[in-house]
Amino acid sequence: MTPHAADTIAAVATPAGEGALAVIRISGPEAFVVADRVFRGRHSLGSAEGYTVHVGHYVDGAGNRLDNGLATVFRAPRSYTGENAVEFSCHGGLFVTGAVLNAVIASGARHAEPGEFTRRAFVNGKLDLSQAEAVAALIAARSDRARRASLEQLRGKLGRTVRDMRAAMLHLCALLELDLDFSEEGIDIVDRKTIATQLQETADRLDRIAETFTAGRLSRDGLTVVIAGEPNSGKSTLFNSLLRESRAIVTPVPGTTRDFLEESISLEGVLLRLIDTAGLRTSDDPVEMEGIHRSRASIERGDVILLVEVAGRDKKETEQLANELRLGEHQTLIVVRNKIDCTPGVAATRGNVSAGGKDVTEIRLSAKTGEGISLLREAILYTIGSAGETSVGSVEVINARHWQLLTHASEDLRHALSALSSGATNEFIAFDVREAARVLGEITGEVSSEDVLNTIFAAFCIGK
Repeated sequence: MTPHAADTIAAVATPAGEGALAVIRISGPEAFVVADRVFRGRHSLGSAEGYTVHVGHYVDGAGNRLDNGLATVFRAPRSYTGENAVEFSCHGGLFVTGAVLNAVIASGARHAEPGEFTRRAFVNGKLDLSQAEAVAALIAARSDRARRASLEQLRGKLGRTVRDMRAAMLHLCALLELDLDFSEEGIDIVDRKTIATQLQETADRLDRIAETFTAGRLSRDGLTVVIAGEPNSGKSTLFNSLLRESRAIVTPVPGTTRDFLEESISLEGVLLRLIDTAGLRTSDDPVEMEGIHRSRASIERGDVILLVEVAGRDKKETEQLANELRLGEHQTLIVVRNKIDCTPGVAATRGNVSAGGKDVTEIRLSAKTGEGISLLREAILYTIGSAGETSVGSVEVINARHWQLLTHASEDLRHALSALSSGATNEFIAFDVREAARVLGEITGEVSSEDVLNTIFAAFCIGK
């Protein structure tokens, strides 16, 4: 459904459930009229100045008092949506907020659709589309790294960068088309070497930004760390040690873990999704075999695989087991030599070992005593660079849609560069450059279709 901008909309902007307070947001051309029908204070909200807060109570259509609370007034264009808006702060019970919202709806407002307030902010120029998407990402952030990455995008860093590159592409298009007009007179408006340099530099810059999506995705979704290995290697003890709580059952009986366990922790601001799996071995027990099958499925989707073995084991056996895992290029393997507390003379260390046909990190530790656990945490964080710190000076892409569009624009420019080197005329080069500019415009919403907007904002929560 396409929202109607002429409507006045309302919704509860705080999570459902019981709490001290709840916020009901009203926005649109009749926001003050609707609010004055429900709110009773010393002054009419319609005559109040923006950014003022008023004490009063809420009533239904029959004049029955529903609750006491506050009303905050925002006058266009200085509001989140860019429209006249009022926010009611009432008590946070489900029945109370439902009664006040029903009174607002009965007074002329329409219930807002998911993301409709933010969509109006986009339409009214308060946010570009990348910033609007950052709002949803910020709400969904589950770690400090995700929060910081979303906040940088909300502040407009990606949007500004994309708009600058798009403006340069449009300027180049204008020069190419102008050059066509003067070509018959033998006048060159822009030389082909300058065109090639600009195309190459912009395509390279787009690639560098797009490459940050790997780290950006981890910022948003977290790092999936799968603990794998043979039975009785101490996988569940390691799982509990990383969590700092006794979550997995630990016994000396092989096959105790029959299914995978999953828990999330924040480590240095990075979300880690830890998965403890059943021991990898051959078994006639159908239940255990199902657990092993699920273990392998978890390994396939992991970002980091911790291959846990008992310290002192033959490295050829490690190589064989690592090969059996058949990890993809995008996955990182860390070999964990556990139970150093049971091996005299072995200390907690971090080094390298050959496994799975690659040189990988090896950590010697004791999951039972905690010795060497800090080395493992550092190794895990190292997989996403700089111990989990985001580079403040660069743009980080956290949205798959943006990554696809940046990649598309880079391919268009490289196609134009190839056409240029093969001697194509400016009109063919301009076609590809113009397409790159159009694609970049989809990131910020300067170019957008109704279907794309509907899909993006449908994923928002109601009230935002």
